[in-house]
Amino acid sequence: MTDDSSVRILKFLNADQRTELKALGTPVRYPPDHTIFFEGQPSHSALLINEGHLKVTRVAADGKETILAIRGTDELMGEEGVLMEEPRSATVTTITDVAGVDIAAADLYGFVRDNDLWPLMYRAAVKRGRQSDQRFLREPLNVKSRLALWLLELAREVGEPGEDGVVIGTTLSQQDLASKIGASRDAVAIALRALREAGVLSTARNRIVLHNLEALRQQLVPQIEGAP
Repeated sequence: MTDDSSVRILKFLNADQRTELKALGTPVRYPPDHTIFFEGQPSHSALLINEGHLKVTRVAADGKETILAIRGTDELMGEEGVLMEEPRSATVTTITDVAGVDIAAADLYGFVRDNDLWPLMYRAAVKRGRQSDQRFLREPLNVKSRLALWLLELAREVGEPGEDGVVIGTTLSQQDLASKIGASRDAVAIALRALREAGVLSTARNRIVLHNLEALRQQLVPQIEGAP
């Protein structure tokens, strides 16, 4: 997967600027599956990620949610809406535990102005926008990762606590699962078998039991980090 370091803002700041930026906001922590920004809401602040991973999504005209990008450490989220005084252009939801700094709009604006960072922020916004617009088509997450993301969404929305994990009651066939994540039935069968063999989940008639949510989230991390 393409390296995202080119849009990680901290890479382009000197030591004093990094310290100043991190001191501007309030430390925050979010659990997995927590929505931080909603598409269309006012842009009152930005989030500097210290650790963890998030997904950026947007709802298409047909109502389907599209994953635009996966973001991580040292990235600044939501700054475009803040600096342009526009609503959020996408929804940002945590994949793993996330720690960061919440920076108020006025403070971020002042930091960019006082440090003459407008050209940098513009270049970063353009590059990130191009990556987000093209990534889902050019470099989609693999089938196992897309399946993991969708199962985590189901767990959050309809999952019920059980003795062995989170129980998702479903009548979806493997073909239905394949259609949901844009994969072939055979590819979904292989991904499910691998997750079963790893003890991450089990399947039975009309239900899927997720035994290890953290292991399911970690299906995304190797691709995020660019590991083989």
